Amino acid sequence: MPDLILAGRPALVTGGASGLGRAAAVLLAAHGAEVMVGDIDVAAGEAVVAEINAAGGKAHFRRSDVTDRADVRRMVADAGDTMGGLSILMNNAMSNPRDDYGVDERWDTMIESGLSAYWAAATAAEPLLIRSGHGSIVQIASIAGARMGIEFASEAYCAAKAGILGLTRKLAKRLGPQGVRVNCIAPGVIKTPRLRWSGSDEPEFARRARKVTPLQRLGRAEEVAELVLFLASDRASFITGQDIAIDGGLSIATMFESVDLP
Repeated sequence: MPDLILAGRPALVTGGASGLGRAAAVLLAAHGAEVMVGDIDVAAGEAVVAEINAAGGKAHFRRSDVTDRADVRRMVADAGDTMGGLSILMNNAMSNPRDDYGVDERWDTMIESGLSAYWAAATAAEPLLIRSGHGSIVQIASIAGARMGIEFASEAYCAAKAGILGLTRKLAKRLGPQGVRVNCIAPGVIKTPRLRWSGSDEPEFARRARKVTPLQRLGRAEEVAELVLFLASDRASFITGQDIAIDGGLSIATMFESVDLP
């Protein structure tokens, strides 16, 4: 039986319907947190909530649009009202631009959803997290932009993810005296729906990423969720303002010798 290290702690997970958010929502709930899943995908979000509740946890769903800053703030308020407070905020959601968007629309969508929404959620959650007495914000960045340039990550994506590091450090400095910790996770190449990997054949970019990663494999969403759980809990009570890569060593020990040349 999981250690209920988050018992009685309300948690809001944005982008909780799939990928890293889904894995984190399920794990946080398994360790005692009451979870609100925020996502624009109603069917998938409600399915995650049903899964958590069926397993004996407690979860709620709220449709949310992280390209709408006002809705992000309402989502945080609704989470506090529904769960009687907020102890944990996982900023994770990021919208993919539509295929018919131009370059400016693509940039605006990714910066708004992947950086501005994080700021809006964190600042809206601030009084609730302070009141909880053990507030923790965990923000999902990426080694793309935050640690290194990656060919298949867009400039807007990289800029948003790099910005999360600065936001994390500033929030950690400002909220630390109020007892709120703020940390950032920078995943490497993780096999999630965002990779748009269809079928059983490994895409070329995934094969190359695996070959240049010292651990010689891609990451799993559940592995990132374990780090979210740690940072959200009192086990990380003296950790704040940090960005932690979870990438199999890719960003610090790339095995470029393994790449096949033409």
